[in-house]
Amino acid sequence: MIEDISLEDKNKPVLFNWVPGVILTPRKIFQKISSTSYSTWLTPIIILTCIALVNALVAGRLKTQAAQIGAINYPPDFQYYTPEQQAQYLQAMQSTQGPVFMYVLPTILSVLGVWLGWLIMGGLLHLVTTLFGGRGNTMGSMNIIAWASIPLAVRGIIQLIYMLTSKQLISYPGLSGFSPVGEENWILFVNQIFKLIDIYIIWQTLLIILGVRFSTGLSTSKSFVSVALTVLIIVLIQAGLSYFGYVLGNLSITRPFFF
Repeated sequence: MIEDISLEDKNKPVLFNWVPGVILTPRKIFQKISSTSYSTWLTPIIILTCIALVNALVAGRLKTQAAQIGAINYPPDFQYYTPEQQAQYLQAMQSTQGPVFMYVLPTILSVLGVWLGWLIMGGLLHLVTTLFGGRGNTMGSMNIIAWASIPLAVRGIIQLIYMLTSKQLISYPGLSGFSPVGEENWILFVNQIFKLIDIYIIWQTLLIILGVRFSTGLSTSKSFVSVALTVLIIVLIQAGLSYFGYVLGNLSITRPFFF
């Protein structure tokens, strides 16, 4: 049972007792989150950061083991590369098998993905809801985005269990297995979008709508539209960055943990 907020709670740096409520009783917990006038975002951000770090380290270990036995994790559309592109990819793989590329950079990118993703999406949500007439504040939006990202922590745990049990990396994240096949630029961009869409993103979006509804005074329809617009912009930005990284370097970019 979730305890009511007291004056003592305000002095707590973390509120781990809220985590089960996000999953089991989201309406009740987001009413509490929306009624607070102080920051409560630290707990979910700590959780997301820790899971992202562990996932990056485990993925780095699997990549190192694969490199030691000569196995190469080819991209899904590797067969459509030209011979020159395939040779460039293989050369790039050989030059990125050191600890810096296997562990250091992925962990840094994972942590940055958590923190920058939260900051950007929280600020964007506040801007969009304000344009729709919402009465919320920036701190409220940051709290909502952080707590609504608990489903992404669940996704990270499931991915971690999969990697530990199967000893394999996740080759087709999200809906990438259903993405169209081809070398056209628009297809490559769509593929990046498909990689970002899964049930956990939908779950997160529904929780954000719930939080916005309680904290801004917007109607259900306006809350839905404002959150959908925010999530769409974030997905397009992230897909665009992944696409440009793919085109410029032909190297896989670590997916930011929580978007």
